[in-house]
Amino acid sequence: MRGETAGMTTPRSLILSDAAEVCGTTKKALERRAERGTLTVGRRGGVRVVDVAELLRVGLLASDAQVSVPRPSGPMDRPLAVLARRVAEADDDLTDLRATLVSTEAALRRARDEARVLRTRLAVLATGTQPDMVAETA
Repeated sequence: MRGETAGMTTPRSLILSDAAEVCGTTKKALERRAERGTLTVGRRGGVRVVDVAELLRVGLLASDAQVSVPRPSGPMDRPLAVLARRVAEADDDLTDLRATLVSTEAALRRARDEARVLRTRLAVLATGTQPDMVAETA
């Protein structure tokens, strides 16, 4: 149950329903703020989240407020916690894969440039033209 806690955590970001509970407002009110652009909301694993710093910035939390969200303790909360952890891990994996894709694309561009240079050199060797003459005409 939400009222009973197995332990307390201090998160850097909260899902919207937890953020609404901590701020003393409704999830719908936070969604409206996000739609208007007065509250910056992100996504983590398909779930809308808001940073605690953002809640402080817009004045929904006092700077001295203690932000604690109860950990799940019901019978269905354990599988949900496992699923949430897996989603977070998948999100981290996706970030890593995107970084790998960027570096792979850069390596591919370098390889294509090197191949272009090698084709030019091969053409010079095949035609017997002097390399200086090819460089001047290129």
